[in-house]
Amino acid sequence: MSLILSIPLFFMTLLSAFGGSITPGETFDITAIRSIVIRGDSSSIRITTDAGRPYEAVTTGRRIGWFSSWYSNWFFNACKDESRVQIDGTSMTIDVAVSAWSDIGDCAPDVSANVPAGAAVKIDQHAFMARLDGNFSSFRTSGNAADITLDGHASEVDISGAAVRANLTYASIARDEKIGIEATSLDAKLGFGADVPVDYTVTAKASLVDAEKPSVPGVKPQVTIRGDYVRARIR
Repeated sequence: MSLILSIPLFFMTLLSAFGGSITPGETFDITAIRSIVIRGDSSSIRITTDAGRPYEAVTTGRRIGWFSSWYSNWFFNACKDESRVQIDGTSMTIDVAVSAWSDIGDCAPDVSANVPAGAAVKIDQHAFMARLDGNFSSFRTSGNAADITLDGHASEVDISGAAVRANLTYASIARDEKIGIEATSLDAKLGFGADVPVDYTVTAKASLVDAEKPSVPGVKPQVTIRGDYVRARIR
């Protein structure tokens, strides 16, 4: 039976004036959190805004690759989660870190968080895979390689990177949406629903843009895409 090290960071009872560093194993409430920043080692990220579930954050370290099962079975500290959390008022920062017993296998950090609707999310990592489900005030990223999925709503989106794949599907339209994506190589799919006018601009050295309807200047959603090599599908 494989042993996967998992150190949860469940948050219960946070005072709004509290500020400080949290190590794995401590418990604090994040119902007051309005912004979350994730940085540090590259990771796989899942963020939701489900009011029917506890508001909590969990970080784990798991080993991947050919030797992952062997190391997990024989070494308790094969892939140790050393992530840290900083709470400052209504802001939460997660510094992702995983230490490996050996370089033969790779450690893959996972971050999972359920935060109140309307939270702002920022990811600053060299490489990451992120999935966001729910309603967010803003979503910002920076890094080199990113695979991003948004299913729900975000009023402001700002994505930048070298190689980016972005799949943004809006469940509702508030006419306040502003989306900016800039990448050297970009594969983007944006869905706003049927009969929704969109103001979109694509600037690239080489591009393939698949849009059912022409851009409608001045309306929102407003989409600005810049890159060297761009493939974009807008619906």
